[in-house]
Amino acid sequence: MKVESAINLQGMVFTIGTTPNEIMFKKGEQFEAEMANTIEVIVEGKDMTIAEARRKEMHDKLDNWIDGVEGE
Repeated sequence: MKVESAINLQGMVFTIGTTPNEIMFKKGEQFEAEMANTIEVIVEGKDMTIAEARRKEMHDKLDNWIDGVEGE
């Protein structure tokens, strides 16, 4: 299983594990705080909050797994 984690300065935000047939999302102790974080950042040339960027990151991982890119 390919495992990736997102962390912030206070701890674990989430962990994503993938294989060609499975995907696993696990919330970390900082998940709720990160999903409420309104600090503005620029991601791929677009202004968004950290919460929006983390949500995009998780959705992108899911989309890649559905398309067969993640978990190889």
